[in-house]
Amino acid sequence: MPNPGGYSLVLNPTIVAPRCTCKFSRVLIDGSSSINILYRDAMTRTIFHGIVPGLSCFPIGRIWLNVLFGTNDHFRCEPLWFEAVDLSSVYHALLGRPALAKFMAAPHYAYVKMKLPGPKGLITITGDYRKSLECARDGAKLAESLVIAEERRQLDRIVALASEIPA
Repeated sequence: MPNPGGYSLVLNPTIVAPRCTCKFSRVLIDGSSSINILYRDAMTRTIFHGIVPGLSCFPIGRIWLNVLFGTNDHFRCEPLWFEAVDLSSVYHALLGRPALAKFMAAPHYAYVKMKLPGPKGLITITGDYRKSLECARDGAKLAESLVIAEERRQLDRIVALASEIPA
């Protein structure tokens, strides 16, 4: 690992829903977040601040899903509430303090690992620093495109206002 401590903790848990089971490959573990987020899905009336700097977001819903960490022979599965949001993100989901508490998990950001108790002893989940770098790069591109789109909207408004002023 070229830069210990310089990577986000991105893991790939299995999400178990009533009609399907999916292995998510980009789930951000964020111990500083007070909510679990599932991007683009479900139903609530809470307003989020600080998820996207400078913006607030109304969730489109709330969904209860089972999240599974581990291997076929040694795993832990817990039901979690997710706030579903209609935001663009490089991540499929974000697991915050509620998920960490439910799993009694200890994330170690410097080593890109998370440990949690399982039925047969300790479960160690190892992230991939390359995937973390990929997410950071993709996130920077997404942020840049969102900034460019907002600047275009502001420029269009200025041009529209200028054309309304009589010369």
